[in-house]
Amino acid sequence: MSDSLDPLTAPAYSVKEGNGWLVVFNPDAPRQMDVQLHQRYVHDGVVCCIKFSSDGRWLAVGTNNAVILYDLTQDQKVTFSLTSEEGTGKPNHARSVTISPDSKFLVAGSEDNIIRIWDIESYAFIRSLVGHRGEVYALTFTADSCYLLSASGDRTVRVWDTTQFQSNAAAEVPHRTLHSADPQKSKQVFTSLSVDSLSSFVAAGSLDGIIRVWDIRPELGREEPVGVMSGHADGVYGIQFLPSYPDSDVVTLVSASLDRTLRRWEIRVDEKQFLCKQTLTGHKDCVLAVSTLQIGREQRLASASRDGTVRLWDLKTGMPYFMIQGHTNTVTSVDLCTDGMLLASGSGDREVRICELLVNHECLWVSQRSLFNLIGNYTIQ
Repeated sequence: MSDSLDPLTAPAYSVKEGNGWLVVFNPDAPRQMDVQLHQRYVHDGVVCCIKFSSDGRWLAVGTNNAVILYDLTQDQKVTFSLTSEEGTGKPNHARSVTISPDSKFLVAGSEDNIIRIWDIESYAFIRSLVGHRGEVYALTFTADSCYLLSASGDRTVRVWDTTQFQSNAAAEVPHRTLHSADPQKSKQVFTSLSVDSLSSFVAAGSLDGIIRVWDIRPELGREEPVGVMSGHADGVYGIQFLPSYPDSDVVTLVSASLDRTLRRWEIRVDEKQFLCKQTLTGHKDCVLAVSTLQIGREQRLASASRDGTVRLWDLKTGMPYFMIQGHTNTVTSVDLCTDGMLLASGSGDREVRICELLVNHECLWVSQRSLFNLIGNYTIQ
């Protein structure tokens, strides 16, 4: 499948070129959408992470010594400094950024082991969360915005009570600490994090290639994992749950790895089953980030890679919709807006690019194979 998305060998009709970018659509599947470069933002340093808000209004970008918050509806931006009060002059990259589902808090985790929180409405700094003894690589909120979870190079995941964020800044924010059964393994560094939509389970990917799952329900919560998933041959840098439903006993998770693959997992915690159901291949280098989105019955998966490309996949079929090429360095991060219309990517080339995904309801897009089936030996020019 990787060859079908190679711009050098793909059929001409499946390639769309723009100014400094191109898209290769899967020639073996119906073309369900078009892609257009919508916006480019250039920064002073490497873009380490990006995140849309749940309502699609905001885009947070983490870079060296700063977090930039873009208001996409007003075409405005605000910059928040990550420079320490001590003024050491050392770089302090934002390794992770997130926005609470209620769009109240902007949060960044950085190289100095600190989590910083700002009020989005007023842009005011609220407080720092300290306690991690390693870089904060990943952040996520529960769906109700009541808890913030953080993953760190100190081999722990912490669960913070957001209702205490705006209390006395000198007081410590209550939190739980999650760890593995064997926290002393040298490569056990948690680099990615996700919580399911019912706020029951949290999963963390690690440099040792293992995904660990904790039950965080108050009545059942434990500090050690309820299960692990092994299968990746290298570190897991991206992880995300798909939406869960109260009447289902199956939880679905996707992961991205330095082994150049993506995997889809099915979890049945009560039955102690943690199974890989699908492996996606095609990227030519390490896969560093993932983002998922469910629209009706459609399940989309976006992936970012060190090969400089972004791919969008149909998770149900395992087939890619298209590949986007244009960044001139590693694509470090990717995110899908919840309205299904925007895809953002951040890169070592210091750029954030936002692509618009346009569904064409007036035309029926079909592949070359379908055209042959319909009208015989017809040559597409």
